[in-house]
Amino acid sequence: MTKSIYIITGVLALTFTGVAMSQERGRGMSMMDTNKNGTVEKSEFSAMMDKRFTETDKNGGGITLDEYKAKAKADREAMMAKRKEMAEENKADREKRADERLQKRFESMDADKNGTISAEEYKAAGEKMFDRMDRNGDGILNDRRDRGDRMRDKPRAMRN
Repeated sequence: MTKSIYIITGVLALTFTGVAMSQERGRGMSMMDTNKNGTVEKSEFSAMMDKRFTETDKNGGGITLDEYKAKAKADREAMMAKRKEMAEENKADREKRADERLQKRFESMDADKNGTISAEEYKAAGEKMFDRMDRNGDGILNDRRDRGDRMRDKPRAMRN
């Protein structure tokens, strides 16, 4: 009886650990919701428990401590790999947005739209930036808040 309690406790702990790890970014419940009706019925939960038991019990004789540790390690490694993959995707998205911002800035400085920023266009863009940063309009940037207060007072679309 005691052995059964330990096995059941171990299986439940392993299951809940796996479920908790799989809930990364809110996907845990949706992964168990196999019929996609927005809820997890007891039969779906039971099927998930059966699947995890089978994945963990490599020799068919019940889950040993070594099997339990191996499954937990594999779950952690899978979670870390998924996080790394998501980080790479996020990095690519950030780089794409940065490229788009640079494109827009370049286009805004290229007043004659010839694909090249002349010295005059570059200087005009710098003067425009200076004027935005000069909060009190005295022609001097002498206050750390020169840019911040003036920029916050304008809607984002009007800041250029």
